[in-house]
Amino acid sequence: MSTAKERFEKLDSLRDQVVQRARDAADITIPALMPPEGLDENANLPQPYQSLGARGVNNLTSKLRLSLFPPGQAFFKFQMDRETKALLSGGDPKGLTAIEEGLLQLENDALDLLQEDNHGVTLHATIKQLVGAGNALLYMPDEGGSRNFRLPNFVVVRDAMGNWVELVAMEKVSKETLDEAVKVAHSVAAASPGKEDDDEIVVYTWVKRVDGKAIWHQEINDITVVGSEGRSDIDDCPYIPLRWAALEGENYGRGHVEDYLGDLRSLEDLSKSLIQFAAAASKVIFLDRPSSTTDIEEIEKAESGDFVEGNIEDIGVLQVEKFHDFQVVKAQVDDLSLRISHAFLLRSGTTRDAERVTAEEIRAVAQELEDVLGGVYTVLAAELQQKVVRRLVVRLKKKGKFPTLPKGTLTPVVVTGFDALGRSHELNKLRAYFADGAQLFGEAFMQEFDISSFADLLATQHNVDIKPLKKTDEQKTAEIEAAQTSQLVDKAAGPLVGAVAPAIVESVGQSDV
Repeated sequence: MSTAKERFEKLDSLRDQVVQRARDAADITIPALMPPEGLDENANLPQPYQSLGARGVNNLTSKLRLSLFPPGQAFFKFQMDRETKALLSGGDPKGLTAIEEGLLQLENDALDLLQEDNHGVTLHATIKQLVGAGNALLYMPDEGGSRNFRLPNFVVVRDAMGNWVELVAMEKVSKETLDEAVKVAHSVAAASPGKEDDDEIVVYTWVKRVDGKAIWHQEINDITVVGSEGRSDIDDCPYIPLRWAALEGENYGRGHVEDYLGDLRSLEDLSKSLIQFAAAASKVIFLDRPSSTTDIEEIEKAESGDFVEGNIEDIGVLQVEKFHDFQVVKAQVDDLSLRISHAFLLRSGTTRDAERVTAEEIRAVAQELEDVLGGVYTVLAAELQQKVVRRLVVRLKKKGKFPTLPKGTLTPVVVTGFDALGRSHELNKLRAYFADGAQLFGEAFMQEFDISSFADLLATQHNVDIKPLKKTDEQKTAEIEAAQTSQLVDKAAGPLVGAVAPAIVESVGQSDV
């Protein structure tokens, strides 16, 4: 039986061109995304002659991050089947509203987890890897936190349907960060006495799909680490291999940069030529005719405005006679820049640079992403968002904040599509329904509904907590009693005022006399 290290090395040897394509894409955009083999953070990476590729990757990453995980808004909702809703509510409209409020609270709890564990940094890095390299491995353990594996650090095998069936992740960790059990495993497996003192240890994580379950364990020096074994439903696996664009029969995806690598390479070569031409043209050299009578030393010493004896034809300036030729190059660079800008949405001004961005603006970004990327956004919404939500649900269950219901009763549904984002779609339908009803039937239509339940439903759709603002039953009762008392006083005061008024008028008349 092979070890995790042997399996990783075997699968790694079969995908040399995959890694090379990713490095080629990084070299021309952001070299740090996929540095050459053997280079670490201390190495000086070669920088491209143009920054348009880097701007494009960063811009597209930010737009995807905003659209997939909009800040302060739910990118998913928990949906309960009708039978369970009817059973729990007993058919009472207020019960249905309470269920919706409970589901909304679950969504908010999940979003709080997403913010508390600072997943935004990891998700941003993961999306950038997908745009540039086309592949990434997202790890979201049960106990919190998350991390991202770059393409050289994991291998994956997929079936004919594109589902992963096996993956092996490799990481280097400091020996001091490991617990005692892992240190013992490392010491036992050491091939030589000196190896025990290595600062870094290579850890392999082997994950397999077996009968609809994901099972995994970790190995150090070909020895299974005690306590590293785990298993989960395949949809709840903490290891999430991601692709940008999937092709049939391929284990790895292809990045967005690869689709435009031809334009980017052409722009890189032409930008290099333009920069070199500009450097040569900026160099100023004066030429002196060999047989000239002009005193060069006097010209060098002369101040501005001085008169020097000499012949102007004796001195010339060396020029690069390629200006018109490079006008063609400049025009080609402008054309390539325009095409690449459209490919990476650099010319879009859909989203304002502001702290508060409306759902309509986010929806416009999502629509533009779909138009330009040709369905990639939808794939990411299904594969990335859905998995992230399910991992959040697992963490909520471990914290005891998720209800225990039969499997399939409560399902997290990612909100995709471009006629809706969050709950705005349902809210618009609700407004349209009541607007049409009021227009067709007038006040009689509104009298068929409970205003209190309607107000609760609106608050749920707007994701607003109105509980602190609502009147309690005691306040409502006190207001009703106060109104009834006021009416009784008004009724009793009427006859009394009628009887007393003549006497008051007569008394006032006598005092005037």
